[in-house]
Amino acid sequence: MPDRFLTCLAPGQALTLAPARLPRRLVVTRGRLWLTVTGRTGDHWLQAGEGLTLAPGEAVVVEAWPQAAFQLLQPAPQPVRRRTGWAQGSAVGQPA
Repeated sequence: MPDRFLTCLAPGQALTLAPARLPRRLVVTRGRLWLTVTGRTGDHWLQAGEGLTLAPGEAVVVEAWPQAAFQLLQPAPQPVRRRTGWAQGSAVGQPA
């Protein structure tokens, strides 16, 4: 995993991640994070190798404890599938 895709937090540093339209996955790659997710009760603690899925519209405050690095992953766009066969109007009796 290249470092350019990592967010590194110094000891005690906090960061607010704004809500997004799509679900995201936060994955800790080094250290430990303390997370508070808007709309959820209780806080979360994640260490290296653990992750948390964020629903659309959820913001999260993360704090390094004592320091941490993480990735915020978004789903890859799904390719548009071409219609084939009868869905394009090539069914029997229909002009192609």
